Amino acid sequence: MATDVRNVEEKLDENLLAALPEGGKVVSVTPSGMSDYCNTFRIEVSMPDGSSQVFFEKVANPETKLMESAWTSENTTYEFIPEHVPRPVKKGSYKFRPDRHFFLAEFIEMIEDDIPRPESYMTAIAALHSRSMGKSPNGKFGFPVNTRFGNLEQDNSWTGTWEEYWTRQMKDFLQREDAAHDGEHHAELERLRPLFFEKVLPRFLRPLESDGRSVTPCLIHADLWPGNVKYQTDGETVCVYDACAMWGHNEVDLGVFRNPRYPLGKPYLKEYWKHVPISEPEEDVDSRNTLYMLRNQILLSTLYPHDHKLREIVVSNMKLLVDKVEAEEAAKSGPQTSTYQSRL
Repeated sequence: MATDVRNVEEKLDENLLAALPEGGKVVSVTPSGMSDYCNTFRIEVSMPDGSSQVFFEKVANPETKLMESAWTSENTTYEFIPEHVPRPVKKGSYKFRPDRHFFLAEFIEMIEDDIPRPESYMTAIAALHSRSMGKSPNGKFGFPVNTRFGNLEQDNSWTGTWEEYWTRQMKDFLQREDAAHDGEHHAELERLRPLFFEKVLPRFLRPLESDGRSVTPCLIHADLWPGNVKYQTDGETVCVYDACAMWGHNEVDLGVFRNPRYPLGKPYLKEYWKHVPISEPEEDVDSRNTLYMLRNQILLSTLYPHDHKLREIVVSNMKLLVDKVEAEEAAKSGPQTSTYQSRL
């Protein structure tokens, strides 16, 4: 167990000290980063040999599931890309405040204000997907625990087909988005929602698992916005953290790169495709990218319901997909109608 030698009234909890290196002395605890749903700290420990070790603590009160999500997600991503993920150390609850729950990991120094270049950013993501491809523990889509996007719980119940899994998630997310807006009437969203499930999802998900094709689950991070991917201090290797992991279709992780909210875009997608092949049918990849982007936009609209622009972005992209499918349907039916009429 480490000891807290700081000259402060409130020392670190005994269970947290027990997770720190034996014989170490806690010399500083400072806030680290920003989080809307928990507190985060940088803990520096002086070791008997004169060296220092630094740790990152995330603590929530009384949200146990948030820490379970962080622990399981980070452990699983670390298993496949340890060079890019801070090593998880411990999760637990405080001894003297059992309603406070913590997640402890190694602290990695990062360059805060520099978005990694496409080759650095996508090398880590491609490595995560490639190394984990086909290694889902039961061959299904899902995750051992329900993970969190912000404070929104994600239902990761194991499912045998990708279309079924993603359809269930989208129904759940859109229901919660509606609840977050207090059931506020939005005529266009209400028109589009049933068409999205009846037409869009079958059109762009079902072909992935038809005509001899299949989706092999891989581990996806599911929240790869630039705030969760930073250069380490070498300015070359990226650090990837704050996953809300799941075993799913690798292209889900690419949705965020299309989102105009972030300064990423096509160069990042092109870099990724150098390492990982596009799923078949390849001609649908752009529409699937928009479809997967919608997940992030729906969740943001749920987290920040007072920002009405976020909801309009959801509606705009949902309409884009519905219009595309209906245009395809019209194109298919048009020639048949003309041929029939010409025979009369």
